[in-house]
Amino acid sequence: MHIRNLISPSFLLLLSFPISATATTPRPPYPNRTLAGITMIDTPIVRDAQAYARRYCSDSTYNHIMRSWLLGLLHLSHDPALASKIDLEVHALGLILHDLATNHSLSAPFVTPNRRFEVDSAIAAADFIRSHPDGEKWPEWRVQRVWDGIALHAEPGLALYKEADVFAIYWGNELEFSWERPGGERKGVTAEERERVLQEFPRPTLEEGGRGNVFAFVAWYCKYKPESTYNTWMQPFGELLVPGYSAVGHRVVDGSLAAVGLNMSEILK
Repeated sequence: MHIRNLISPSFLLLLSFPISATATTPRPPYPNRTLAGITMIDTPIVRDAQAYARRYCSDSTYNHIMRSWLLGLLHLSHDPALASKIDLEVHALGLILHDLATNHSLSAPFVTPNRRFEVDSAIAAADFIRSHPDGEKWPEWRVQRVWDGIALHAEPGLALYKEADVFAIYWGNELEFSWERPGGERKGVTAEERERVLQEFPRPTLEEGGRGNVFAFVAWYCKYKPESTYNTWMQPFGELLVPGYSAVGHRVVDGSLAAVGLNMSEILK
């Protein structure tokens, strides 16, 4: 479902960042702490974002977002050129808050009946920043970077060509899954480094659902929020896993054909 294996990482890196995003901006020396041997930013808004995610996310989701953040930081530690372009608070919040709207209940906070979960999460994250004593001082472009990073965290065809912060947020989440695929991207992160992350924030065991959790996660949206899945990466999962699921009539091509009064049988004559 991702294109990263088709294009060389170095080529993507050259293409990914607009000129405005590559300029190095002086930043204050942020307070840090260490977890799993990884140095991480430790400002009030980052700590409060962690507490916010802990409050609204399930145990498995919270462990996932923390693994994503730590793996994202390891990625940056292995790529100084990229790291020099990253706003560490934007990076942290973009990963810590990227799954705020993943509770499988239509009555849960942040969950809407028809928006993609990535958008619901991005809106919730932006609202959190704007209501925070430090976040309310952020320029709007920083809030927008977090919004974009979260909204596009499952869309490599877009995220890989956005600003460096969005690019890095994508890879933090992607590294969670690429390790499970033969030949998956590692971005320099070693097996030992990853193991330290897993010790702090374990993945579900096979007995607890293991990788099947991903399929159950996607199937819920296809069953209960189908409008949010049409024309997205989730659609094929719905067609495969959910009885009665059909995107026909909702696909972009359906609307295009209807607009010109054609059907597929006429086109294929």
